[in-house]
Amino acid sequence: MDDLLPLSILGLALLLGLLRLLTRQRRSTPIDASDQLRIVMRSRFDRQRLLSRAEFDLFRTIEAHLPKCGPGYRLMAQTSMGEILSSPDTEAFRCINSKRLDMLIIDTFGFPILAIEHQGNGHFQGDAPARDAVKREALRRAGVEYLEIFGHHQPAEIRQLVTAAIQRGKPPSAPAAIAR
Repeated sequence: MDDLLPLSILGLALLLGLLRLLTRQRRSTPIDASDQLRIVMRSRFDRQRLLSRAEFDLFRTIEAHLPKCGPGYRLMAQTSMGEILSSPDTEAFRCINSKRLDMLIIDTFGFPILAIEHQGNGHFQGDAPARDAVKREALRRAGVEYLEIFGHHQPAEIRQLVTAAIQRGKPPSAPAAIAR
């Protein structure tokens, strides 16, 4: 009888481990829209800020300045890179698909012109520099300008930096510029 107790405990532990494994596998399987709706309906949601206070101040500075840069420019916030870049390399696309840009300026036709990253206090935590390097390289390869704005930049300097970056990102329009 004393020999059965350790075997019973071992059997129970194995059974619990098997149940835990099966439960995990079931949770990781894709769920359909009706399952998602049930989950959402039983959950609580709260709204939150789209941008930090410093990012929002930067957003307002750039937004007010854009009309002076030319017609049709629009400023977007928290834009998914997977929505503005494409790649025939699926693995490369997966590397950028879920990454977000703090801000993005698009042209009259909706094409990305300038990606803006706000490097505020505490930005460079963990692997943030590596993540930014991935963003920067993908944007460079797509021909989209990349601009980093730091906390020490003043509004006048920000306006100058944005204007210069937009000018660099513009395609040449005069025949003389094309011939160069």
